[in-house]
Amino acid sequence: MTLYSDQIGAFIQGVTDPEELRHYIKQKFTEAEIQYAYEAMLAETRALAKAEKIPLLKAFWKVLDRAYAAKAPPLTCRKGCSHCCYTGVAHTQFEWDGMVNGARAKGIDLNEIIENSGKTVQRVAKVLESGVDPETVDWYQTVINQRCPFLDEDESCMIHEDRPLDCRLMLAFRDVCASKNLEHAQRGVMVEEAVAPTVIARLQYESTPKIKRRKFTGSPKLRIIQRWLLTWKDKKTGKKKR
Repeated sequence: MTLYSDQIGAFIQGVTDPEELRHYIKQKFTEAEIQYAYEAMLAETRALAKAEKIPLLKAFWKVLDRAYAAKAPPLTCRKGCSHCCYTGVAHTQFEWDGMVNGARAKGIDLNEIIENSGKTVQRVAKVLESGVDPETVDWYQTVINQRCPFLDEDESCMIHEDRPLDCRLMLAFRDVCASKNLEHAQRGVMVEEAVAPTVIARLQYESTPKIKRRKFTGSPKLRIIQRWLLTWKDKKTGKKKR
């Protein structure tokens, strides 16, 4: 896939190859800039979590929002412009736990979310039950053009404050996207985007009980929302993990 860019960042043009994005980021930011941003974001997140007595992940989202407000052009994204909500969204267990807690605080019933998203959730369930190695599946293609389970009837996000990083990095600064091609969505706008996944991995490690840290590889597993929903349901019903 061809990667387009301007002085702001790289255009998404649909689902962009992660390798292309990584190459673009390495060209745009130096190793020193990336390392400094990583350390600064970690320090600011820890300090904010302590000062406001909030979970580390919530503090990190605030830090990331501040960075966008300070460094990026004004957003053209608007409530209801949901074209970016019709593809797969991959995230870590750490982010998923934050989403579940956010949903619970709002009184959102995940069983209803699963029921209302039957088509897209069942697509994922069938793949998992087929016996194929999940690591070889293109999960984005599996749910392409399927609405996010947390997309409300008015095309707004039910858990916007607790949405994962994959959603937070899908932003537009030039104009409102007119289709699922995401014509104006961009990444690589600021260095904080480049280090955000690594910061989340570190925060997940710090939030993991010490007795379980020996199992932590440093690269948290990413799963799409539909699979996390199935994992949540299996845990609640005592079913073998898929």
